[in-house]
Amino acid sequence: MYNVDKEDIKHIYDASLFEINDLDILLHETLNQTRSILDAQAGSIFIKENDELTLHVFQNDTLSYEEIYKEFNSFKEFTLPINKPESYLAVESLISQKIIVIDDVYKTNDYEFLGVKEFDKKFNYTTRSIITAPLIHPLTKEGLGVLQVINKVDNEDYVLFDEKDKYLLAMVSSFVALSVSKAKQDMEKLQDVNKNLEKRVKEEVQKNEKNSAIIYNQSKMASMGEMIGNIAHQWRQPLSTISMIAGCVESDMDMKEINKKRTASNASQIIKNTLHLSKTIDDFRNFYQVNKKNDAFNVSNSIKSCLNIVNAIIADNKITIILDLNEQLEITSLKNEFTQCIINLITNAKDALLENKINHKKRFIFLCVVEEENQIFIKVKDNAGGIDNNIIDKIFNQHFTTKKDTGSGIGLFVSKQIIEQHMKGEIYVENTNYTYQDEDYKGVEFTIKLPLS
Repeated sequence: MYNVDKEDIKHIYDASLFEINDLDILLHETLNQTRSILDAQAGSIFIKENDELTLHVFQNDTLSYEEIYKEFNSFKEFTLPINKPESYLAVESLISQKIIVIDDVYKTNDYEFLGVKEFDKKFNYTTRSIITAPLIHPLTKEGLGVLQVINKVDNEDYVLFDEKDKYLLAMVSSFVALSVSKAKQDMEKLQDVNKNLEKRVKEEVQKNEKNSAIIYNQSKMASMGEMIGNIAHQWRQPLSTISMIAGCVESDMDMKEINKKRTASNASQIIKNTLHLSKTIDDFRNFYQVNKKNDAFNVSNSIKSCLNIVNAIIADNKITIILDLNEQLEITSLKNEFTQCIINLITNAKDALLENKINHKKRFIFLCVVEEENQIFIKVKDNAGGIDNNIIDKIFNQHFTTKKDTGSGIGLFVSKQIIEQHMKGEIYVENTNYTYQDEDYKGVEFTIKLPLS
């Protein structure tokens, strides 16, 4: 057996994926982490559905997010029949329950690499080596799918997958199989939501709200990449803790020095960290749920849920959140859309602080919730220096952005649509000068006004 060192174990985070309920997020994060562990340029994951392997996710560092999204849509119905293990590498890996390495797909005639050469030709890409591992439940031995990793890179040079890679992938795939098994329990509900999505969009078209529905979903897609990044940031510390505990337990087992008290303490720490991970993924999952039904919710609690989603990226960028919340105020409206609006405003403030290179010791975002004359006022304010008065009136316009390379111009436009059309409120923006802790600052203040009743 290959002797893996502690640094290898430290970076295998997948044990924590047990708590993910959203299969799409699970697979994207799993594949991204696996490629990072193996220094791989691309990869894909197939899930077993009836008598076929269905492609659920693929990633490639040489393509833009938009190219990947369009390409995935073009072959999302791509399947491999399980009754042909002699034809397809992924199928043979699943049936044989073995990790298979192909050093050069263009020099082997053993399998039909369906779609690989067409993909290479279309994007001027070269698929070289592939390592394929079955996702086998370690207890039931059920075959759940296949994980493929493509093109290992070392200092920009392509290298072959080795025994270390096989060993690490074997460890990863076992944890992934357990996580996929749990997540598949929610697949039926998720599929029902997806099936109803097209119907809901058509209903919106019939009500002359087609543009609003399309833009709203575009905004969700535009935020998905950042949300996945937020997940990674949120999980880094608890995953590291779990990995280190696992290493200690393994060491105790190797030394035959099992201490019941220490083992119980380790188990308690793992449970504590997994509960934190579970709470985090619930917040992310709620954010992506499609719900057009009005719900009664506490405004301050909803804002705190938004902060749970973004707090890791906020902390990493050394931004201080200042809260002044009336925690008694409740409204009946579209909770998830309101959450999206608040996240857009917080993210906008974060980006402004970073783009304007505000001193990391003095980066502030203020969130305030107050009641005045039967109206709820939600204020989001930063100290990023403000917006040019010549363009401040344009920032809610569709596709208007001050971010040259990364902005889509959708976030603030959708926020205005949410507040004014869906929630019957108002949203406006102004530059503001204020004093905080005896120092003067200038920034932008967004104000949302909603009817209390």
